[in-house]
Amino acid sequence: MMKPIICFIDDSKFEHGLVQNEIALSAPELEFVQAYTFEEAREKLGTKSPALFLLDLWGKDEDVRDPHISPKEDLKMKITNLPSLDNVYEGLDDFKGDVANEYLKRLFTIVDGWRTLFEGVCDRIGQNRKYGLWNLRQVRENYPGIPAVFYTRKSLINDAVAMFKAEADGLFIKPTGFNDAETRRLTREYAPQLIEELKKIKDSKINHS
Repeated sequence: MMKPIICFIDDSKFEHGLVQNEIALSAPELEFVQAYTFEEAREKLGTKSPALFLLDLWGKDEDVRDPHISPKEDLKMKITNLPSLDNVYEGLDDFKGDVANEYLKRLFTIVDGWRTLFEGVCDRIGQNRKYGLWNLRQVRENYPGIPAVFYTRKSLINDAVAMFKAEADGLFIKPTGFNDAETRRLTREYAPQLIEELKKIKDSKINHS
């Protein structure tokens, strides 16, 4: 009996190593086909049809001209203009109204500032969600009815909105440690939970087809 195939598409060698060595080994009942591009995935799959596509979201945008790392001084200057904790707590004790909501609104301005900064850095280096969304469109066109979920590390709320609009079948966050070894450990620990969630999506799609 053929094993159900999980087709993983990601443009990172490190991520492929994580899937191969930390995730696939925990699911011997599944077959993992791994590729860097959709075209490579189709070639490897041949006449086989996967049970589910596991897609990275962020990847290299070939349309970005002169991709580059933002100079440190530029980021330092932008960071100095971001809201600080002093801005959050200033006058909070005397605030009249919903203090908890006001506090969280102020605190979120810090989060939003860093989010905007991060998105700008990614734009300049030529990394964005176009890679994953394009792969999702190819899946829908070439493998209709096959579930496709995103497995991502750097995604933000705007990416989640884009994935929702693109009608992805799910979203999972890649575990992230303070170094590569820690990321491997966290991925290995998360693998059984991820596998079970993927099986649920796969089975749900079959039952509703």
